[in-house]
Order: sequence, then C-alpha cells, then structure tokens
Amino acid sequence: MSNSPKVQILNTGFVPAVVRWQYKHASVPTWRFYWNMDPGAWISSRGSEIALTPDIALLIPPQTPFSTRAEKEFAHFFVHFSLPEHFSAERKVHKLSVKDIILPFIAERLSSCTGNELTLAASAVVNAALLMLPEGALHHKEDDSTGTAFDKALSIIEKEPGFSGGCPELARLCGTSVNTLQRQFLKATGLPVKKWLLNRKMEYAVELLMYKGATIKETADKLGFADRYHFSKVFRHYFGISPARFIKSGGIPLP
Repeated sequence: MSNSPKVQILNTGFVPAVVRWQYKHASVPTWRFYWNMDPGAWISSRGSEIALTPDIALLIPPQTPFSTRAEKEFAHFFVHFSLPEHFSAERKVHKLSVKDIILPFIAERLSSCTGNELTLAASAVVNAALLMLPEGALHHKEDDSTGTAFDKALSIIEKEPGFSGGCPELARLCGTSVNTLQRQFLKATGLPVKKWLLNRKMEYAVELLMYKGATIKETADKLGFADRYHFSKVFRHYFGISPARFIKSGGIPLP
C-alpha cells in the first residue's frame, strides 16, 4: 500500500477479573482487540462461536456484528483503536495466535503497567495483530460516491453521531429506499437500522464521557437528547449503570 495504516489507540486496559460479559448483537464503529488469559468466555458472530482460550486473541473490525457470553470470571486485555478512514476490512472476527503477536515480556507486565506503558504495549500488540491478518483482509475503502447505501449511511453517522432522523431520513440521505437500507444493514451487521443507531449513540456517549472529558449534559446535547435526564435514562437502560456511576468507576469493559 502506498500509505501505511497508522494506528490510533482510543482506549486500552487490563481487567484482572471481568464478571459481566453478556452482550447481544454488538456492532461498534472502532476496531477491537481482545485477549482473555483465562478460559470461560465466548464470542459468536455470523453463526459461528469462538471459545476465548489463553492461546488465542481476537481482532474485530468496525461494524462487525458479534455477541459475547461468559460462564466465569476471567482476566481480560482489551484495546479499542482506529485506522485512517480510507482503510477498511472484511467484517468478520479474526482469530490469531497469541504467541505470534504478544511478546512474553509484554504478557508478563500487563497487570502492572502504568497508563503510558499500557498504551505502548497496546500499540505494539495491535500492529503485530494487523500484520498477521490474511493477505487482502485490510484494503482501501471505496469512495462513498460508489459505495453501497450501507457505506454511505456509515459515513453520515460518523460525521453526525447524534443523528436522530430515523431510518426514513437516513434512507433519503443515502438516495435509497427504507427497505433497501434495512436489508443492507441486516446483512452487514445483523441489526435493524434503529438498533444500530442506538448502539452507535451509546458507543459515542462512552467516547465523550470517558475519552474526551465531556460532562453528562454536554454528551446529552451532542447526541440530540432532550436533556441530561432523558439521556441518563436511555444510558442506564442500555448499559445497566448510570452515566455518573460509569464515569466514577472508570468505565466497564464494553464490546
């Protein structure tokens, strides 16, 4: 490629004991890297289920539909990151060998790393993981003018995460019918447009609250909610925790 992909680490963390990891139909706008040091958790996507064992790691491109479940606590290393907009990847969960991407000294130090050290480790691991992708898995994204209605919709929402026009308005902006847009969303993400839009709003709410220092009111305004109370109600219903508690706890490891 003429322009190499530059990784931007958005969030990373090591959680010694993840208790709750039950999510259905997750589909997020950023890349995800997951490594569980203990067995007992699974990720399923497009009809296939992958058991997360200590010898494998997962790399999940944006907008890839997946669900998670766990039967017991496990130690968890996660990285949320982005690549330049002109890079894209097939929407599938990639299973990688841990020994090929995580150096032993990094694995040994994860639980004691400082914030800066963890970010450096995350960068090294993610770049190694991208190198291990099958040939052709990472490619230049098509221009929006020639992409599908789904691609155009993603571009619109990324520019306006607080979009509240609903499926009919989104279909109009994409120059297609509601039925066509719904069909493409279901095929690409496994989700109807309304559910996907809510997922994106909540993901962006996490970005604003945890990574960009926005207040609850600023986040509610940015995402088009009537007020902070309406936003807090929706946030609590979605995550099972209020925005205030979410911020105070430092966030929870969300897919």
